[in-house]
Amino acid sequence: MKRRDFLKIATGSAGGAAAIGAAGARSSSASAAVQEGEENNTSSGNGTTGNGTTGNGTAGNETTGEGEGGGDEFPGAGTTETVAVGPDGQNIFDPETVYIQRGATVEWVWESPGHNVHATNVPEDADWDVQTEITGPEFTYSYTFEGPLGEYEYVCDPHEGVGMVGTVVVNESGEAPGGDGGGGAAQLSPHDMGVPFQAHFVGIATILMMIVSLVYAFFVLKYGESQHASAPNKE
Repeated sequence: MKRRDFLKIATGSAGGAAAIGAAGARSSSASAAVQEGEENNTSSGNGTTGNGTTGNGTAGNETTGEGEGGGDEFPGAGTTETVAVGPDGQNIFDPETVYIQRGATVEWVWESPGHNVHATNVPEDADWDVQTEITGPEFTYSYTFEGPLGEYEYVCDPHEGVGMVGTVVVNESGEAPGGDGGGGAAQLSPHDMGVPFQAHFVGIATILMMIVSLVYAFFVLKYGESQHASAPNKE
């Protein structure tokens, strides 16, 4: 193949790939705009016909939440977390740390004998001072945490020395710091940040870069050094 023909093919391919990428981006933007418009229309309809006028916004949410002790005062009301006591014969609480919102209930379920739950360190003004009997399977104990936010620490008296301790953390979110138990900030994907990031865009960009690299390699192999550089074997 002649050099001129190769350059024509490479240039045409690069231009075609760029055009396809631009068309895909325009298509994605148009689709997002249509979807946003549909969502706005749906929200407007719900606000006028259902929630705003009929009763969800007036009678349902406000009356149910505050009247039954829910709402902002006890956001965790009605939820239950389970802690296994001595699972598989091990001297542990599983999970060792539980994160809940105020109003949530924690239930301890005995799975092996010889354990108890004894509250040892709780927030000021909290009234959780339980010390259950030392018992075994089929015994359960539950408590609804409606006291102050903070850490409620407890132990198994017979096995505290081998590390059988636990903590109930009552906080605003009911989740571990970071939302995933890892202690770090939650990561947002490009799509969540409004970037039209799609797999075929990555493929198009990769092909385009490959073509550019081939063209560059061709010039380097064909012409080598610049004509103004020294060339011992060149007249």
